[in-house]
Amino acid sequence: MSEKFRFTKPRIEALPPALPGKRDEYRDEALPGLWLRVSSAGVKTYAVLARKKGGALERVTIGTADKLTPENARDKAKKIIADLATGVSHAASARAKRGETTFAELLTDYLSNTTMKPRSLEAYQWLYKKHVEADLGKRKLSDVSVERIRALHKKISKDTPTTANRCVSMVKAAFNWALKEGTYTGANPAGHVKKNTETSRTRYLQPAELAIFFQALEESEEPAKSFFMLCLLTGARRANVLAMRWADISLEDGIWRIPAGDAKAGEEMNIPLVPEAVTLLTRLKIEVADTSPWVFPADSKTGHYQEPKRAWATLRRRSGLADLRIHDLRRTMGSWLVRTGANTAINAKALGHKSMQAAAVYQRIADVDPVRDAMEKATTAFMGGKR
Repeated sequence: MSEKFRFTKPRIEALPPALPGKRDEYRDEALPGLWLRVSSAGVKTYAVLARKKGGALERVTIGTADKLTPENARDKAKKIIADLATGVSHAASARAKRGETTFAELLTDYLSNTTMKPRSLEAYQWLYKKHVEADLGKRKLSDVSVERIRALHKKISKDTPTTANRCVSMVKAAFNWALKEGTYTGANPAGHVKKNTETSRTRYLQPAELAIFFQALEESEEPAKSFFMLCLLTGARRANVLAMRWADISLEDGIWRIPAGDAKAGEEMNIPLVPEAVTLLTRLKIEVADTSPWVFPADSKTGHYQEPKRAWATLRRRSGLADLRIHDLRRTMGSWLVRTGANTAINAKALGHKSMQAAAVYQRIADVDPVRDAMEKATTAFMGGKR
């Protein structure tokens, strides 16, 4: 999107966040070259896009709209545009004035300009604050070496090897962005850090554990009780179940549509709702009584239920299934689909996976009926542990 209008504080404040995975751009009618970028997380950032004399286009970030008025942004933009018109690279002169960029500044610029989904953005911000800021935040980019990142990776790996890998990936992504934008030259210091080996998790609810799990679930309080059950019955990802909307559900047809923008694979999903899920949702619909667009409404920033960690910890303690994770409920549906005879393509369709091996057959399963039949068969099998 590239809409043109005169930037004013009310107009800018009224701009909605971009769609998940997208970034909207707006041009100032009053000053050619002044742009406003709006991320899917709602971050609004002023920038200049202008050509340097005798050179290529340069994009220079000015600052965020929560700290700059349109008038302030125009004043700064005019100076940058004037510099570029005389052949002066503003990025280079800015570095000379304030010293070399720190990693904290780089990451701020990267996250302000990224098109990643809000949940991924929050995960990166958490990783940085929790594990990276103390070691790399104030360091100049030239001081962020391969050796430093290896040392950081080794330190984090002592407790959480997988998290250590994610931190390296974040640092690498930030430097790659800077290289692409032309604000950093040289090799990516995170590019040659060897990550820990990650073994695919295979944990799911075994036949002998089902009765124990359902007993502990029965003792859980709402909305966690219904949320965990829907994670199991739909095989959907936690984030999708948390943000489940009534507008995307047809109880009559037994279908839950997950829009492409909300699906991890980036394609719309139609999840068949087994009878047990329809019954549960029908009860929830009556209880909500059209007072909220969300299946699990809550007094939160998003308007829906957000963090079931405490309720999950209680369930694990009651059941004695200390190593069970919420994502294992999704894996339970997939495993029981296989146990009850579903082939790879049906399994992939049910869970929204796109594997190369199943792709050819997957594309031919346009009808949800085979998937529904397989899910109902699997549900009947594992729900036997509740009876």
